[in-house]
Amino acid sequence: MSSTQLYVIVVISLPLILTAANRLRADYAALIIAFLLGIGQALFGLPIFDGSGDASRAVGAINGFGQPISLTLISLFILTGTLEKYGIARWIADRLLALGGQSTARLIALYTITAAALSLIINTVAAGALLLPSALQTARQTNIAPSKLLMPLSFGTLLGGCATYFTTANIITSGLLTVANPPQAPLGVLDFTPVGGLIAIVGIAYIIIFAPRLLPERTSLWQPAAVSHAVTLSPKLAILSVLILGVSIGAAVFGLPTYLAMMGGALAVLLLGLITADEAYRLVEWRTIFLVAGMYSVGVALTQTGIAAALGEVMVNAVQPLGGLGLAGGVFWLTVIFAHIMGGQVTPLVAVPIAISAAIQFGVNVHAIAITAAIACSTAYLSPIAHPVNMMITPPADYRFSDFFRLGSGLTLLCFVMLLIGLKLFWGL
Repeated sequence: MSSTQLYVIVVISLPLILTAANRLRADYAALIIAFLLGIGQALFGLPIFDGSGDASRAVGAINGFGQPISLTLISLFILTGTLEKYGIARWIADRLLALGGQSTARLIALYTITAAALSLIINTVAAGALLLPSALQTARQTNIAPSKLLMPLSFGTLLGGCATYFTTANIITSGLLTVANPPQAPLGVLDFTPVGGLIAIVGIAYIIIFAPRLLPERTSLWQPAAVSHAVTLSPKLAILSVLILGVSIGAAVFGLPTYLAMMGGALAVLLLGLITADEAYRLVEWRTIFLVAGMYSVGVALTQTGIAAALGEVMVNAVQPLGGLGLAGGVFWLTVIFAHIMGGQVTPLVAVPIAISAAIQFGVNVHAIAITAAIACSTAYLSPIAHPVNMMITPPADYRFSDFFRLGSGLTLLCFVMLLIGLKLFWGL
C-alpha cells in the first residue's frame, strides 16, 4: 500500500467513524474529508485527484459543488417547495390520510408504496423530494413522529428504483456496457423489471412489517425552511406548479440531462413569480447540499488512487471458483460497500466497469452481472450518506447511523437473497 493510499484511507475513515458514533455531524464529516484530501495534494503533493500530484488539481476536492447531482437537488428543493406553498403537499397528505387515518402502520405502508410507485416513472431523488413535504405535513396533522414515516419513504424510492430503467445508476450502467471491451449491447427499458420487481415487492413487505417496531419515535428540533407562514390556496397556481414539475420530469425522461431539466423548472417558477428569490434560498436544505458535494471527492480519490480497483481485484479472485452466482454475490457486496462510502450516484462509475470486466473475463452473462451492480447501487439502506434521498430525510427526522442500520441491515440481506433468486429464475445464472 502506497503512502497516498494510506493517507486517503485514514482521512476518509476517521470522520466517518466519528459520524457513525454520533460524535460528528455527517455534513461536517464530508467537508472535513474533502478539505483534508485537498490538503494532501495541495501541500504534500500526493497524487489524490490526478496521477501527477499537481497542486492545482487539488480543486478536485471541491468539484462536488459543481456536479449535476448538487444542481439537481437545489432545483428540486425549489420545485417541491413551490408545490408545498400552493397546497399540493397538503393535498397529497390529505389523500393518504383519508386512506391511512391515524394509523402509523397504514401510513408507513402508504408512503412506502407511493414512493416506490413514483420511482418507477421518475428519478428516485425527484420522487423523494416530491413526497417529503407531504410526509412532514402528515406528521404534523397526526402528531406521528417524522422518524416513523421518512425512512420508509426513502427506502421505498430506492426499492422502486431497482425495478425501472429510469434510475440514474441503471442508465449509467446501460451506457457503460456499450463502451466495454469488447462492446456489449445496452440494457432495455424492461430488463431491470423482473429481478428489481421481485426485490421491490418483498422489500416493501419487509418495511411494512418491521418499520413500525424498528424505527425510533424521535421528536426532531429541525424546522423546515417554509416559504411562508401559511399555505397559499390557489388552484390555478397549484396546477401551474404541478405542470412545471411535470414538464421538467418529462424532459428528463425524454433525454434532456436531469440537472438541466430540473434547473429549467426552478428558473420557471422564479421567473413566473410563483416564489421569490428569498423564498428559494430558504427552501434549499444546504446541509444536504454540503453533504453531497463533500462526499463526491471520496469517490474520485478512491478511483484515482487505485484503491477501488484493488478492492475489485480481491473480490474477483475470491469469487472466481463459485461460478456465476458467486460472481454476482461478490459484485453485489463490493458495490454495496462502495455505495455506502462514495454514495449511490458515484458508485456506478467505479463498480460497474469492474463488474462488466469480470463477467467478460469469466464468461458469465454480462447483462445479468451489470444489472446486479446497478441494483446494488440502490441498495443504500445502512447509512444516511449512502444516497441523496437518505440525506434529504435525515435532518427533519433527526436520524442517526444506528437507525438506518437497525431497519436497513435486514432489508439489505433480504435484497441480496431475492437478487440471487431472481438471477437464477430470470437470467439462468
